[in-house]
Amino acid sequence: MIKGCILPWMHLYGDVSGKYRLCCHTDNKPESIMATYKDDISTIFNNDKYKSARKQFLSNKYPKECKKACYDIEELGGESNRQQVNKRFGKFANLQKHTKSDGSIVNHPIYLDIRFGNKCNFKCRICGPYASSTWFKDSLKISKFKNYPAQLEDYYTDSPDFWTYLDKIKHSVKYFYFAGGEPLIMDGHYKLLQWFIDNNKTDVELTYNTNLSTLKYKNYDVFELWSHFDKVSLWPSVDGYKQHSEYGRTNFNWDTFETNLLKTKKYVNTLSCTTSIYSILTTPELIAHMKTLNIATYLSILDSPTYFDMRLLPDSIKDKINKKFDILKRKIPLNTSELETIDKNLSYLNKDIGNRDILLKDFKEYNTQVDSLNNTSFVKTYPELAEWYEKI
Repeated sequence: MIKGCILPWMHLYGDVSGKYRLCCHTDNKPESIMATYKDDISTIFNNDKYKSARKQFLSNKYPKECKKACYDIEELGGESNRQQVNKRFGKFANLQKHTKSDGSIVNHPIYLDIRFGNKCNFKCRICGPYASSTWFKDSLKISKFKNYPAQLEDYYTDSPDFWTYLDKIKHSVKYFYFAGGEPLIMDGHYKLLQWFIDNNKTDVELTYNTNLSTLKYKNYDVFELWSHFDKVSLWPSVDGYKQHSEYGRTNFNWDTFETNLLKTKKYVNTLSCTTSIYSILTTPELIAHMKTLNIATYLSILDSPTYFDMRLLPDSIKDKINKKFDILKRKIPLNTSELETIDKNLSYLNKDIGNRDILLKDFKEYNTQVDSLNNTSFVKTYPELAEWYEKI
């Protein structure tokens, strides 16, 4: 039985800005940062902050950065990242039993999530310049992004410290997760694949969150590289169906996505859809379409920024969404995981949310600015929300 969350016993996460945090779902507040690229990477996994986090979980408490990231979502009926990883990595529960009294452990990280920069070819509305280089040229035109640095960041690809540490722990590493930015257009991603091949470490499981917009990058042949590995698992990301996804994810093209999805189908584990104001209305259509391709869909509740939270939608629209999902569940054969993720998302959707008026004003201010940049229209894309949107 896992106490709290298994990640601090097996997982090392380095974000696009060179900061190490417990996982990618925790916030970027100073108190949530476990270490930075300036620290000796070999000391991070057993530093005072990691030891403290382990001790808190073992005593049935949790670090405060985990509250909004996971525990608040669970309280509202949704499924959190904590619950997902505990199910996926339940076989490593015994690691907790070997924790020393000071919170230190003897094993090296098993699961690495190292982000090789913020290079990305999309400009998603739920993202920003901190994780997407395509946002750079427009970031100063968006009031909420004016304090974010608009620059390419990559603290690992050319870091001797990282590669030395990887060589040291390579026999322990069983999983490597790639996300972005967009990992399939990052030099560090291809450098790492070749490093694994050259070091006879092809038993590591590679997992990806990718927008699948391109399968060609420089002279790399990603299919040839993947062929060396025992297991490659893709979680392609798409938020909503067709027009809604194209609206929410600037530069996304549905036809290109579906073409590349079919090209990589042998590697596709599950489609990943982040549920928000932008995506939830056509998520039932997305799930139904993916079932025709024999691909399952997982729904991940957006936890930040809160002004995109689907709970902000009016009750009349929530009723329509609930009815659409009810029809979906009655007419389309869904697996147990899909039914669970739908039910948890609906449970979350149907809850109320505090600071509604403030959050709605923030949403409309931001979205109006992006519509102006993109020459797009929220009310034309979401006519069923036009009256609600115009009254905000």
